[in-house]
Amino acid sequence: MENYYPFIAILAMYLVLFICSGGLFRRSARFLRGHLPTLSAYAAEETVRTALLIIFAADLLGAALQYQTKTEDTAAKGYLTRGEYGAADDTAELALTVGGEQHEVELQVSSRKMSPAETEALLVDAASRLPDLVLQGMPADRVSRDVVLPEKIEGLPVKVSWMTDRPDLLDWDGVLQEGVPEEGAPVTLTAEITFEEETRECGIPLTVYPKERSAEETFLGNVRSEIARQNDATEERVSLPETIDGMDASWETRSGNAGASILFIGILAAVLFVYSRVRVKEIAREKRTEQMRLEYPNIVNKLVLLTSAGMSLRQAFARIRDDYRKSLAERGEVRPGSEEIVRTSLEMEHGVAEFEAYRNLGRRCAAREYKTFATLLSQSVTRGGSELGEILRREAAEAVEERKKRARVLGEEAGTKLLLPMLLMLLVVMAVLMVPALVAFV
Repeated sequence: MENYYPFIAILAMYLVLFICSGGLFRRSARFLRGHLPTLSAYAAEETVRTALLIIFAADLLGAALQYQTKTEDTAAKGYLTRGEYGAADDTAELALTVGGEQHEVELQVSSRKMSPAETEALLVDAASRLPDLVLQGMPADRVSRDVVLPEKIEGLPVKVSWMTDRPDLLDWDGVLQEGVPEEGAPVTLTAEITFEEETRECGIPLTVYPKERSAEETFLGNVRSEIARQNDATEERVSLPETIDGMDASWETRSGNAGASILFIGILAAVLFVYSRVRVKEIAREKRTEQMRLEYPNIVNKLVLLTSAGMSLRQAFARIRDDYRKSLAERGEVRPGSEEIVRTSLEMEHGVAEFEAYRNLGRRCAAREYKTFATLLSQSVTRGGSELGEILRREAAEAVEERKKRARVLGEEAGTKLLLPMLLMLLVVMAVLMVPALVAFV
């Protein structure tokens, strides 16, 4: 509140002067107009009086601002104040006087960093909040609905990534899959909480059960069971029960309506049109993902060669980027996997942390191989790269084997896709042979 005292005092003084201006400022205006004929010709006495009031008010306000600036000048007290964590860095323009000489100093003042103790407390707080955010009120020993896997925690400057040891039961998005045994099954979700360069892993053990059925689904299941119980498959008629759950039931066949059918067809056509456009994009995305999978062994092998030659990961990425750009200029062949390597390399050049750049690579790529690859690289940066060469060599060998398997699968799919065209061609050949014979017979 005391910072506003100068302005409150100025406002009070200005009100007093405004009330008394009929004397002081009016006489000043008459004096100026009497001694300045030019002013007298262009401005009336009331106009000059108002202008003097404005000038005087501006002078008072400027003096108050100058006073406040001097009062709040921490540099004169020998220190500068940092912004709170997460705030943008500030630039302080200072005047330095040494030995009677003045110098202008521009000093970058970064925002405050958290101490190790504060960082540890932040990670512990984040880990303690995660179970409630994930379960949304469900007990951990009986999870029968999809869970939430947040990437951020409200109010905390951390990032969270998730892993599951049973994606066949609870996938990477927290969706409960089909095939969960009735007696339940244990699943462990692992959260990797990251704050700046610090990382903490938090395991959340769960027991998952089949998804809960709604009341409507349960009711319809009971109805079908009752109909099946009352009827024999050898009978010509299917008897419908007159009572269900002790209440009278009436039945009728759902009849169609031509107008509704046309409306439905129109809506369906619109939906199919939208779906076709979406499907085209999905096919393009799937094709891009498949191209990235086929290219993956080459990328890993290049990284193995470059890192074995003494390059760091950052340098190896830059080298792959430069080679790809040269190849693109010569041949014009776009390779999605190399495009992602180029983007990751550019992110690191533009100031993105190496660990974060690899994490971004895994988030952008839909292919599982690249997610695993990004995880290996980010872990190498976090834990040190002493075993990176061996890890990359193993990954390269596995990638080559996976590529061979995919090549066999694609070959089998190609044979299946050719079956329908071959059948159509057979029908055309049979028509060509049979039609002249039938015409001649007739």
